[in-house]
Amino acid sequence: MTYRKGAWLNLFPASIIILFVSSIVTGLFGTWLPAFGYLPVIGFNSLSLQPWVDFFTHPASAGAIRATLISGLGSTLLVTSITFLIFATSYNSQFWKVLQRSLAPLLAVPHAAFAIGFLFLVAPSGWIFRAISPELTGFTSPPDWSLIRDTYGISLMITLVIKEVPFLVLMSISALSRIDVRNSLAVGRSLGYDTGKVWIKVIMPQLYPKVRLSIFAILAYSLSVVDIAQIVGPTIPPTLAVQIFRWFNDPDLSCRLFGAAGATFILMLVLGTIGFIYILEYIVKKILTYWLISGSRQSKFTIARPLGNLLILKIVICSLSSVLILHIWSFTWRWRFPDFLPEDWSLRFWNKGLDSLGLPAWNTLSVGLTASVIAVIIVIGCLENEIRLLRKGMGTNTEKILWLIYLPLLIPQIAFLFGVQVVLVTLRLDGKWFSLVWSHLLFVLPYVFLTLGPVYRAYDQRMTDVAVTLGGSSWKALIKIKLPILMRPILFTLAIGFSVSVSQYLPTLFIGAGRYDTITTEAVALAGGSDRRIVAVYALCQLLAPLIFFLIALLFPKFYFRNRKTMQLAQ
Repeated sequence: MTYRKGAWLNLFPASIIILFVSSIVTGLFGTWLPAFGYLPVIGFNSLSLQPWVDFFTHPASAGAIRATLISGLGSTLLVTSITFLIFATSYNSQFWKVLQRSLAPLLAVPHAAFAIGFLFLVAPSGWIFRAISPELTGFTSPPDWSLIRDTYGISLMITLVIKEVPFLVLMSISALSRIDVRNSLAVGRSLGYDTGKVWIKVIMPQLYPKVRLSIFAILAYSLSVVDIAQIVGPTIPPTLAVQIFRWFNDPDLSCRLFGAAGATFILMLVLGTIGFIYILEYIVKKILTYWLISGSRQSKFTIARPLGNLLILKIVICSLSSVLILHIWSFTWRWRFPDFLPEDWSLRFWNKGLDSLGLPAWNTLSVGLTASVIAVIIVIGCLENEIRLLRKGMGTNTEKILWLIYLPLLIPQIAFLFGVQVVLVTLRLDGKWFSLVWSHLLFVLPYVFLTLGPVYRAYDQRMTDVAVTLGGSSWKALIKIKLPILMRPILFTLAIGFSVSVSQYLPTLFIGAGRYDTITTEAVALAGGSDRRIVAVYALCQLLAPLIFFLIALLFPKFYFRNRKTMQLAQ
């Protein structure tokens, strides 16, 4: 495929720069100015530190910050530790194979749907207590225990850990493809080290830098999550992100000022924590350098192997049970405690839920599919431009824009979406469908790029080169040769992008201005106190939406190439 022409492909990396930088910078400034008292649209025309004073002296702030630090920092630390422990103790074992097979369904479950299922599973009236009552507990009615929505955010932390470990495992598997794990283990064992010590001394130091950005993304998400925190997090006071969200929606417009100060504080908290991690890395490196090269063969790490296997089973069983309990509740008519299964079953709540799901489902489908298709087109254009530049010996722009791709994942949503909303209100563009698509695109594009990029780069370019030498144009070679060969990964990437869009809660509320209800916004709103049966229906619909696209991505290539056996094998 000749790339002498095609300079117009530079528009794709340029579009990413414009999309990400302009949106985030505008959003940050739109939040920082109100944080310092300047918001002319509601009558505040001078800079002031009063919003910061109001924020720190507010009765809810201290408890909200405490719950945020415990749940956010605690979950990030546990996710990282558990992931590395699983790799060091269970890699390539039977338990590891169970985890690998479960990764796709675990990652396909939206955060809000999982949180609702987890709530139904571990609440005092949940399935676990029903399974052991009254034989083991003596309870004939639900105990008055605060297992969920505790003041310190422990339940939120556990929920985040179970949901984020599969994500970091997937990112680590991708990173391991650039590390010679097999030879490292073989050489280490031949020198007398056990497997666990080889992982700690040889492989982990290579793996950690490659997944550092993913860990930072988990950190930013955990410190600023709103939808899950509203479902399983503390309530009085809530986590800081939820409290800020309440301030932004308070009828008293002045609350938006110290809400903006709180949003800026979360950003400072994330950046400060990231800076502290870099300092901690340097200190740990200096301290452990001697231990890494000491040559000590003895290790007690093998005793942790059962713990790694147990963690895999707990994560998989808990996740699948959370989805299963949603199915049971959605078909329940009467279910008294402590019965293990419902006494009566019914389709009534599915009929009721589906009657009111039409518009939210359409909004979810139209916004998610549009944002995902645009993201896939932009990413393919960027990757084609990368190939063109490499052919001309000019290097690539991809590494330069990698940090821009990650920006929406590293910067808390609540820290800049309010500013974006302020700007859109000023321009009278808030509540528009295309504005909502654009806001979802900010978060869909990073995952699309990270998913499709490695597969697209691994494509054997010689096949399209042959097509061009036989008289075809570059466009024909791309459309008729390359894209059909890459159909399955492209469709899976599209499904991942759609699932990311389905999960977006804050962008839908802030940019949609309350005019576009989606399945996610409805499910989170109902989870606060509605009938469990109708909540389960909405949560399952949120789960089924991306699952349908994953099934299409799996089955459509087989149908399309049904008369081409070799292409079926390639797919």
